Amino acid sequence: MSVGKSTTDLRGLVSRAGLASRSFVLCLASAPALAASLATVDSDARYPEGPLWRQDKLFFVEYAQSNIKTWDGQHLTVYWHKDHCGANALIAFKDHLLVACYDDNSLAELDASGKEVRTIRLDSSGKRFIGPNDFAADGHGGIYFSASGVYDIKAPITGTVLHMTADGRTITEVANTIHYSNGLTVAKDQQHLLVAEMLAGRILSFPIAADGALGPRTVWARLQDLAPQTPNEDAYNGPDGVKLGPDGNYYIAQNGSGRVLVVSEDKKLVRMIEVPTPYVTNIAFGPRGADTVFVTGAFDQWKPPFPGAVYRWTR
Repeated sequence: MSVGKSTTDLRGLVSRAGLASRSFVLCLASAPALAASLATVDSDARYPEGPLWRQDKLFFVEYAQSNIKTWDGQHLTVYWHKDHCGANALIAFKDHLLVACYDDNSLAELDASGKEVRTIRLDSSGKRFIGPNDFAADGHGGIYFSASGVYDIKAPITGTVLHMTADGRTITEVANTIHYSNGLTVAKDQQHLLVAEMLAGRILSFPIAADGALGPRTVWARLQDLAPQTPNEDAYNGPDGVKLGPDGNYYIAQNGSGRVLVVSEDKKLVRMIEVPTPYVTNIAFGPRGADTVFVTGAFDQWKPPFPGAVYRWTR
């Protein structure tokens, strides 16, 4: 996620001219084009984020409305709302849901009926986390989540990553000094955590210890080395959501460029999924695995009402 609610109106920095008129096609870096289509799930979403396929439905948040919405293939429904939350990401936690409340600097835990049963504001050392942004399962029942800090290239670099144990009782800061930590995913080898350092325009890699702690970082890839730049890119253009796909490729939402980069394990561009929303925020996979990709994004991330849309890409 990247939000401009606490920044100066910078809409002029990133032009949407040309981006919104892109054709809904699949672009391949080095292979013949495959038939693909893009359908709109929600054309009136208010800064959508955090898509999650669960219980045969698509769940996603509306940051600007502090909502969770669901889509069953035909109908959109508001599943949950909390004033001033700034809902930003979702993840399944046992039979519950965790919601990242970016504005409220908290996590909300919802039970199977959608009722909030716990609010978490502090890690286990008593430290507050600022701007919880995205989640990743650790593969052992626990959760990693990013806390981004302030979305401002001039602000101090305070982004962190935290780890919640499988019992939900212990939350530990496992990485810090990240220039706006954002999307994250456990790598294909299950031994590294990839973290989007959005305002540095790159993906970091951290080795994972047995207890969930993280080792020293390395740079996994810079976006400028993965794909050609788009016109009018600025300092806020960077990786937002990051997911390891069922096909073994990595899906990187490039916020500011209206596209998802699909990258192989050896860091080669496999394809690009282009959408009309310039500020692509996140991705999720549907019941057909990597043949169904849900993409969330905003047309304007700097000024209310933060119009956006949710798409379903299929092939």
